[in-house]
Amino acid sequence: MNITETVKSLTRMPGISGFENEFAQQVCDRLKEYCIDARITKTNCVIGMIESKKEGAPTIMLEAHLDRIGLIVSSIDENGFVGFRTLGGVDERILPAAEVEILGEEKIFGVIGAKPPHLMKKNEEDEGLKIEDMLIDTGLGSEAVSKISVGDPVLLVSNFSELMNNRVSSAALDNRLGMAVIFDCLDKIKDREIPYNLCIVFASGEEQGLLGAYTVATETECDFAVVVDVTYGETPDAKGCETFPLGCGVTICRGPNVDFEKTKRIIEIAKEKGIPYEIEVASGSTGTNAWALQTLGRGIPCAVISVPIRYMHTAVETADICDAENAARLIAEIVSGGEILA
Repeated sequence: MNITETVKSLTRMPGISGFENEFAQQVCDRLKEYCIDARITKTNCVIGMIESKKEGAPTIMLEAHLDRIGLIVSSIDENGFVGFRTLGGVDERILPAAEVEILGEEKIFGVIGAKPPHLMKKNEEDEGLKIEDMLIDTGLGSEAVSKISVGDPVLLVSNFSELMNNRVSSAALDNRLGMAVIFDCLDKIKDREIPYNLCIVFASGEEQGLLGAYTVATETECDFAVVVDVTYGETPDAKGCETFPLGCGVTICRGPNVDFEKTKRIIEIAKEKGIPYEIEVASGSTGTNAWALQTLGRGIPCAVISVPIRYMHTAVETADICDAENAARLIAEIVSGGEILA
């Protein structure tokens, strides 16, 4: 399966943050194609090991979080309208008129509505819509309380679309794109003799505060971790040192949340192999699972490799597949070369 098909397959699956159990099982089944011992932890992280033939080989973790942002039912009124709250950093501006699926005992389709602008008072127009002003309309009336429960997760519906110039668009590219990069990397190295043990981790709960990664850090003995995530893609209204144009290649993070020397070596590998890249600077936490892995227990030295996406945390996140392919190439070179932990 090529990387585009992998991304398409992964973005179709729910796995909302805090409700990852079913998705974790699907991911675990797929990981078993590479790691026979792949398993699901008590916190719905997926872990698998690929053993090196080299005796006493150090261990590198390849990590990408598997959860996606979503909503959760917070109330149901007597007329069947459903109130909700966010799970993760949902961009509330995109919620009015969004299509959703309530994932309770049965899947129920709905739309998010709000008061029409014609009926708004001046102060309401100036303040803009708040999440408390929005409700999910499923078409159900009072019988909604028998079909929907407070606490049910809610999926933001989106379609996977292929745009021009190798671009794709979908919800949950954060971070199903990172997962696809790792799967593509595993395809690239499956016939190589790798000088390291590889610990593959797909962590839960990143969108809720890196929750799964904190538990993984205590379950694994790794010498180094490559964290794969997404970063901010450049748009006409978002330019500067914190955004990166689609098609630029991978971004390699530098800052106190990543290992200085190993990151320098990764940059050298990218140069040697002709893999396009940009440098991303994080002056504190990278906002990725690297923070949890680096800071808990004895700590795991980390590198962060990201793929730029536009419109993060919306239903139309957009990326360049070539950037994801370059990320997979770079990670394959990192784990194949035998120099990163020399």
